[in-house]
Amino acid sequence: MHRFPLVLMIVSIVVVVSFSVQAESDENEAAAEAARIPGWFRVDTDSLGTHFLIGATHSVGGVALESNIFIDDTIGEFDLGVSIPAVKGDGFGVTLLPMLGLGYDFAAPDGPLAVYPHLFVFMPAGKLFLKSWTIGTLYSLFDEDKNNEVYTRNYVTYSLNKTLAIGPQVEAVIVGSGVGLVSFVLGPRINIGYGENNTLGILVGYDTKKGENETGMTGRLSFTRRW
Repeated sequence: MHRFPLVLMIVSIVVVVSFSVQAESDENEAAAEAARIPGWFRVDTDSLGTHFLIGATHSVGGVALESNIFIDDTIGEFDLGVSIPAVKGDGFGVTLLPMLGLGYDFAAPDGPLAVYPHLFVFMPAGKLFLKSWTIGTLYSLFDEDKNNEVYTRNYVTYSLNKTLAIGPQVEAVIVGSGVGLVSFVLGPRINIGYGENNTLGILVGYDTKKGENETGMTGRLSFTRRW
């Protein structure tokens, strides 16, 4: 006679505890997702050597604060900026990312190397994706004998499938103090999916400002990992 109420009480307790544990688990998962910090790692190899870049996005008061570091031999650079969703649409968007960085040469006696203002533009449009990057290198703030530079890298890719995207790429280097355009590279770009969240980028380019005895052939290999 007393077994049924006892069993009912035990079942009720188990059900209540199960719901509580599930609710707590859902809350923990939601909190973990909210606290997740998207990041990325990239390594580039081109005519200037091998460079390592690491970046992350932190949400601060609803604002996407972007930061990254650039490592090249003994030079380190730290950049900070804010991601601005300028246009939001169905399958189309434009995001602006202005950044400001400081470079430091750890092998040089003077230390600070340059200040780097950046502007990134990202534009996804269906299977098309545009990325534009322009960076200034202001050496003269620390060494008035060095010429400042502006570098720009721009490409548009079309996704053939989930693995392969192709398109044209243009790069240019402009040096100040009347030197002008010293490099202008044109060529095809290929992005290849290398597993989940991995991309291999290949640029095969031709520098129209090549020297007299140079072929002008150049390029870049990039590997990017996102998490």
